[in-house]
Amino acid sequence: MPSSYSRVESDSLGATAVLLVGHACTLGWVNAVNTTGALAHIQLFNAALAADVTVGTTLPDLVITSPLSQAVFVTDIDCDFPLGIVAASTTTVTGNSAATQHLKIGVQ
Repeated sequence: MPSSYSRVESDSLGATAVLLVGHACTLGWVNAVNTTGALAHIQLFNAALAADVTVGTTLPDLVITSPLSQAVFVTDIDCDFPLGIVAASTTTVTGNSAATQHLKIGVQ
């Protein structure tokens, strides 16, 4: 994990929108562990508050897919989130059915 990034964690991320970062930031990397027996999708939203996101209705700005019951580590993302980062984990790319994942992200 690149050391120039601050690590933010969310254990047991599901279909409920969770505020990870409440200010402008750049996403550098994502490390997710899919604890389900199916594909899981981390939906990342450019939003300042979790209340600004309706999972299943609000389109995500970035989606990371995790293989069933496995971990994924994506580096060199370099994606700006001018408002902040809200996240959810679901069974489909833009859906609202929960798929539990443990999530760590690197931001600066």
